[in-house]
Amino acid sequence: MASGLRAKLQAIAPGPAARMRLAEGGLVVRTDRRKAPPGLLALPRRGLARLGAGEAFDVRRCLFLDTETTGLSGGAGTLAFLVGAAYVDGEDLVTEQYVLRDYGDEPEMLLRLGALLARFDTAVTFNGKTFDMPLLESRYTLCRLRGHWRELEQLDLLYPARRVWKLRLQSCRLANLEERVLGVRRENDLPGSEAPERFFRYLQSGDFSLLEDVIAHNLQDVLTLSTLLTRLARLLDQPMTARDSRDLYSIGRVLEKQGDAQATELYALSRDVPEGSFRLYTLYRRAGEWDRARAVLEAMVRKNQMGYLPHVELAKIYEHREHNYRRAALYTKIALAMCDERDKAALERRLARLERKQTGGGKQS
Repeated sequence: MASGLRAKLQAIAPGPAARMRLAEGGLVVRTDRRKAPPGLLALPRRGLARLGAGEAFDVRRCLFLDTETTGLSGGAGTLAFLVGAAYVDGEDLVTEQYVLRDYGDEPEMLLRLGALLARFDTAVTFNGKTFDMPLLESRYTLCRLRGHWRELEQLDLLYPARRVWKLRLQSCRLANLEERVLGVRRENDLPGSEAPERFFRYLQSGDFSLLEDVIAHNLQDVLTLSTLLTRLARLLDQPMTARDSRDLYSIGRVLEKQGDAQATELYALSRDVPEGSFRLYTLYRRAGEWDRARAVLEAMVRKNQMGYLPHVELAKIYEHREHNYRRAALYTKIALAMCDERDKAALERRLARLERKQTGGGKQS
């Protein structure tokens, strides 16, 4: 019976790019080897730091990891029936995929994965910090193999991807990033949400071919992680190469939070994004560059960006910096005509104060 099953699996095995064998205990192991994506082996250090990788990050010491599970909500009843893990070997990227043929194969899979984890320092995932890695850790505990689990540093690419592209793309699902950022379009791809149902159908029928689409989907996910890491590191190293002003603004926000002065340049290039203009004004104001700050606000007024907010800020500058109360009152009146009800009382008080100041002196031009 075993030889018959082996023949069946060999008949549906993939082409020369991959090989498959039955491991002891029935675990199916597939290995894919291909040239590493361009740039993966020479990731820019500055880009990695801005991405959130630790100072000791080394792509040759990281594991790109993704799982396919029996459920998407986690919990003690959920297990990973397929784990894909890729790593750099020389100039190549090697992916090992472990596929359960039955629930009893899980300890074998965890032992093999544990031996792989022991060789690396960092796990690169997509939403793995909150899903894949906690799930795997719980399975080691439940299977009484906790000693074979190794806690790795985590670099979850979902979060930097959202910070950089969410404003423009809205959806930062991995498939959407592939198509709209990496220029890769999957053909006949099985949605990850259908993977659990395929596994259960396989268990009922014994037809391993039901898992072929799941295995192909998982392999593409793992390979995409390496390409996405390369793209993010390069973009954050050279953010001026971004072609969309929304991306420039988003990267500016990333750099501003890190205290990086290059954020100002990015906001200046993204001034057709209202938020970019306002952040640029904020940075000029903090730096005490009041002429530049005022010029940004006046440009926002001309472009009708962010409603009455730039009028309010201009009123503050003219009142407190230039003591031009008449002009400050003008901008306050415009803001009053445009404002929400919740801000009306505060603007009315500002206007009353400015009118009192006008009668008491100050610049009137």
